[in-house]
Amino acid sequence: MLRPPVLGRSLRRSSGFSILVKQMWGALRSRPQRLERWCSQGPCAQRNRNDALHPLCKGPVSAPGGTRQSPINIRWRDSVYDPQLKPLRVSYAAASCLHVWNTGYFFQVEFDDSAEGSGISGGPLENHYRLKQCHFHWGAANERGSEHTVDDRVYPAEAPGAFYGDPKILTTEIVFLKRRDVCIIPEWESVEKSGRTNVRSWFCSYAGALHLVHWNSVKYRSYKEALTGENGVAVIGVFLKLGAHHEALQKLVEVLPEIKHKGARAVMGPFQPARLLPACRDYWTYAGSLTTPPLSESVTWVIQKQPIEVARSQLAAFRSLLFSALGEEERSMVDNYRPLQPLMNRKVRSSFRAVEEGI
Repeated sequence: MLRPPVLGRSLRRSSGFSILVKQMWGALRSRPQRLERWCSQGPCAQRNRNDALHPLCKGPVSAPGGTRQSPINIRWRDSVYDPQLKPLRVSYAAASCLHVWNTGYFFQVEFDDSAEGSGISGGPLENHYRLKQCHFHWGAANERGSEHTVDDRVYPAEAPGAFYGDPKILTTEIVFLKRRDVCIIPEWESVEKSGRTNVRSWFCSYAGALHLVHWNSVKYRSYKEALTGENGVAVIGVFLKLGAHHEALQKLVEVLPEIKHKGARAVMGPFQPARLLPACRDYWTYAGSLTTPPLSESVTWVIQKQPIEVARSQLAAFRSLLFSALGEEERSMVDNYRPLQPLMNRKVRSSFRAVEEGI
C-alpha cells in the first residue's frame, strides 16, 4: 500500500488534517452541481431523456429514444480494461487544414478529407478514418463545459509526491476517490508551508472539451453517408482543464475575433491538430452517438484519459463568440454542450488498468 510521503511534517499526524477533511466534505456538499449530470445513469435520466435530446434541437432527430446516445458519465472503476486494445495511430497533415468558422453552436475547424493523408487507425477501430473537422465545447464558467464526464466530474487533486489518498485517513469522513494523474495542484507545497487551506484547489472539473471527428473512408464514400452508417464515425474526445497557456491552441484563439458571429469564417494556414492531443494516449472507448443533431448512433468514441491545460484568457476568447448572426440580438456562445445520457448497459472499455497495483 502506498504511504503518504512527508512534507515537512506527516499529513497523517497533522492536527489540522481532520479540519481539512471536514472543509473538503463541506465543499462537496455546498458546491453547486448541475443535477442532470448527477442522475444521468438512473431512472430520472430515462424519464427526462425527451427533454434533453439537445439544447438547440428544434426538429426531429434520427435516433430519438435511442439506446446508445452520447455523452455519458464514465465511471473510472467500472470501466473494463481490455488488453486487446492497441494504441491509437494518429497521422494528421497540417496542410489539410482549410478554414475555421462559427457554426452558430461552436467554432469548427474544417480539414480536406478528399484523400487519406489525415486520419486515425488502430485502437478500437477496424478501418482507417479520415479527419473531417474538430470543434470545442465550453461553459459559461470554468467549472463546467465538457460533454462527457468522469466520475461525475468532481475529483480529488494531489501534488506529485505529496499525498495519495490513504483509506485509513479518509474513508471515515469522506468518500475519497483514489486516483492519480487526474488533477495536479502545483501550489500544494506552498499551501502546506503557509498553513492555509484552499479547499477549492482540492477538486477540479473540466472546463471544456475538444472533439476531433473522423469518418470511415473504407466502408463509406463520403462523410455525409458515414454519419448515419454503422461504425461510420470515430471521435477523439479531449478534456480541457484550466491551467497553463496552450501554445498550439493559441493559433486558433487568435482567429476567433474574425468569426465572432454565426456563419462567419476565416481561412487558416497550415495547422497541426495533433498538437492539441495530450502526451499520454491512454483512453476509454465505447459505442455512442453524435452529440449534435442528427444524434446518429454511428460513433466510436475514444476519450483521452489525460486532459490538456488551457489558460483563462483562452477560455475567455471562446466565450467572446456569439450564437447569433450579424444584425441579430447578441447571445453569448456558452454552455454549448449536450446533457448526459444514460449508459443503458453499454460497456466502457479502457486501454489502461483503472486500479493501479497496491492501491
